[in-house]
Amino acid sequence: MFAPLLSIATLAAELIVTSLVYFIIVDAYRRGTFRTWLAVGVLAYEVLFNISYMLSRLVAGTDAGHAEITTPYETGLAIFHGTFSLVMFLALVAFFIAAARGYARGANFFRDHARLTVAFSVAWAVSILSGILFFVALYLV
Repeated sequence: MFAPLLSIATLAAELIVTSLVYFIIVDAYRRGTFRTWLAVGVLAYEVLFNISYMLSRLVAGTDAGHAEITTPYETGLAIFHGTFSLVMFLALVAFFIAAARGYARGANFFRDHARLTVAFSVAWAVSILSGILFFVALYLV
């Protein structure tokens, strides 16, 4: 089955968002300043587009030309990705708020909390990779 254009666009945009999340973290770690407005833009995009896209998929189901989930693997991957992505979005909000507050006080939040930053970065990657894997399972395999 061909992937719907909206699914392709959402996947591409999420890869850009992921690049921006990592850019914000690495840039703040290196420069010691947090790009608050870029972080707000990333969070706004996530709320306005990605979360609304996932909700539309939940409501529309397969009636909107999307591939039908047919195997236990796809079902498990859908459950994992959907749940973990939502958890990671909430973690991103909390992480960026804590970082903005830390940098506003003059601290280098990501450097001062290096283990947390690495743990978050790895978890974010797992979330994104599960989405890519889900896309591949639905449309390319």
